Amino acid sequence: MDLKKPYTLDEQIKKLKDHGVVISDDAFSRKVLQKVSYYRLSGYMLQYRLSTDSHEMIKGIRFEDIYTVYCFDEEIRSLLRQYIEKAEFFYKDLIGNKFAELKCQTSPYDQHYDVKNYYDKVGITKTLQNFTKEKSYYKDSAIVKHHFNKYADKMPVWVMLELMTCSSVSLFYHALYLSDKNVIASEVGISTATLENHLHALSVLRNKCSHGVRLYNSTMNPPVKFNKSFLRNNPTIRNDSLFAYILMLIKRLPSDDERKQFRDKLNRIVKKYEKDIDLNLIGFPKSYRELMYIKNLKNIT
Repeated sequence: MDLKKPYTLDEQIKKLKDHGVVISDDAFSRKVLQKVSYYRLSGYMLQYRLSTDSHEMIKGIRFEDIYTVYCFDEEIRSLLRQYIEKAEFFYKDLIGNKFAELKCQTSPYDQHYDVKNYYDKVGITKTLQNFTKEKSYYKDSAIVKHHFNKYADKMPVWVMLELMTCSSVSLFYHALYLSDKNVIASEVGISTATLENHLHALSVLRNKCSHGVRLYNSTMNPPVKFNKSFLRNNPTIRNDSLFAYILMLIKRLPSDDERKQFRDKLNRIVKKYEKDIDLNLIGFPKSYRELMYIKNLKNIT
């Protein structure tokens, strides 16, 4: 079977018009399509289709409507990236330092390279193999060169965790013995199952934001683990929604100041676009502002 035929910008605009998108300014549409591909933009048209198996649009949908939703998604991703990084650095530091205290107390202090110190030996072997590839991305950094030359390419566990991707850190924690997981999770007052789930979800959210994946009108996986009583008291919250992931991120931020900063910035973005977006498509309940207050987040995990 042939692949789809490539279209010129003018052909893309005609195709949009044929599907019922109202385009009053071809020059503006062409300018947008030059920087945002038709394929990428098409994901933001899904909510406007007459049916899931049709490309025809609801009558009156303008190109500007679709592009505005895209801009909202772009701003949300940008904000999330900024604060995911803060949570990522915090947990890299926490896991690295706690593992060092638990396992790396005798010479030569390289017990994190020994699979005997992990419950999931197959998993940690793959994670360490992947880290060898990840480390090559930093081959020109002073840190990697220093440890390559002085320590035969080995490095302390806290340095290793610092260089790992968010996904690898999640897998590193997953591979630990339950007793070691408990020590780490107790530092932030949650269960090992919840921390494991949140680290996984954090890595998924980070990857989506880093690669420009559409968050609007999409289902998140894995579903976020919350306290059963919290979900029971807030039945409108879907734990596979973007809003659930946002609550998870707020909870995993290192400080109340950062939680407040993030919440305030997010509220400003939502207010800017609230007339142009459907909050249901990102899982935001009517009480979303109140739910993000620190006092209301204490019992979600």
